[in-house]
Amino acid sequence: MRRNLNCVIGLLISMFFAGLASTASAQETANAELIKTLASAHMLLVSADYDYNGHRAKAAKEVHNTLEELGYHHKKAKSGLTPNNGVVVSPKAAHAGQQKIHEPQATSDAQMREAQQLLQGALTQLNGKHPNATANVKAAIAEINMALAIK
Repeated sequence: MRRNLNCVIGLLISMFFAGLASTASAQETANAELIKTLASAHMLLVSADYDYNGHRAKAAKEVHNTLEELGYHHKKAKSGLTPNNGVVVSPKAAHAGQQKIHEPQATSDAQMREAQQLLQGALTQLNGKHPNATANVKAAIAEINMALAIK
């Protein structure tokens, strides 16, 4: 009887730790997706051609702050890619020495809108779990709204 009880207790403990490992793995995957979404939005904001009276740069800075808040610290490589995950973090560094082609404002506006949509999705993913990061994303969205109001 005691042996059976020990087996049941051992099984329950194993199941408990397996559940914790599964939850941690799911959280890591969710964080990786969130970071990827934010990095993509940052890339779009940095690569948009128009200044929008500084609102584009402010939005990019808010997204950068969000990434740092979530513990993502990228190191710029010569190619503009992070060494581990391949996410472009600095298109300007990736194209250093190339003459910049002036893009139409409509193209730049489309990049801003796409970044805004990505940030709206990131806001949903944050789900109130990171108050400072959530505030940064909301501030970035507000800056994009102001930028797009400029013609």
